[in-house]
Amino acid sequence: FRVIILVVSPIILSTFVYNVNAYINGYLFSDILGRRGGDAAQIGILYAEYATYFMTIINIPLTLSSTAPTSMIPEVSALYATGDIEATRECIDQTVQLSMVVSAPCAMGLAVLAQPIVFLLYGNSTGLAANLLILGSFSILLNGMSNISNGVLQAIGQQRIPVITAAIALVVDIVVVVVLLFTTNLGVYALLIAMVIYSVVVCVLNDRAMKKYLQYKNPWKEGYLYPVLASVPMGIVAGCICYGLNIFENSNFICLIVSIPVAAVVYLFAYLIISKPSESQLRRIPGGSYLIRIAEKLPFWQNN
Repeated sequence: FRVIILVVSPIILSTFVYNVNAYINGYLFSDILGRRGGDAAQIGILYAEYATYFMTIINIPLTLSSTAPTSMIPEVSALYATGDIEATRECIDQTVQLSMVVSAPCAMGLAVLAQPIVFLLYGNSTGLAANLLILGSFSILLNGMSNISNGVLQAIGQQRIPVITAAIALVVDIVVVVVLLFTTNLGVYALLIAMVIYSVVVCVLNDRAMKKYLQYKNPWKEGYLYPVLASVPMGIVAGCICYGLNIFENSNFICLIVSIPVAAVVYLFAYLIISKPSESQLRRIPGGSYLIRIAEKLPFWQNN
């Protein structure tokens, strides 16, 4: 029982630090803007656009991408326990690629289609949440990276490190929020900037720890660059179809329901062309067997 407590406690603490971050930012935002003479009702509206609309939407792809590092923990832990560091690093690379294959198109799609998505889900939005999505959707990639690194460190028995990095990032986040709210007129955008900085600090510190214990190097090209590049034509197609249809059909639902499936097909083709994944790599993606059947019919795909 004592061993279980020692293992689980740091994980719970790191989750607590991450969640309390949003509460502290909300309190600071309301308090500081109130001290600067802001109207209480307007402050509430601004914070609702950030916390209720923007964060709710952004957490959907974050939840999807977080399943990869969660499922990776047992395998990484087993490989590390046997002393097979090379296989451990390969397992982490595979998890990074899987997570980014999901996260990159989500980030691009939310940025390009921010306005119709927000107004479809929240018709009473002022439009601020859409602007936040456009500027902050790339934080999905940062949060995906931090989730993976947290999972890796927990899997190799370094549960305290994510707690320490989260605590350091929280302090930096608070300092950034206080400074920006007191010295600028950024308003709710200060919370967005602080959120991004929080994720960057966690990623950098966790990456240093992974290099120390695993001599790990991130697969920047295969893991991050290829999915992002494949997302570019997807975003262009999605935007052209959605906003083009909107000229003739003033229904966000119809515009989105048409543009999103087409954009997904474009992303699949672009990813296969740019990344040239093997059959084993495709099988790790949700719906991998279906993707392989599609890829086998394409003249440009070769099973490496």
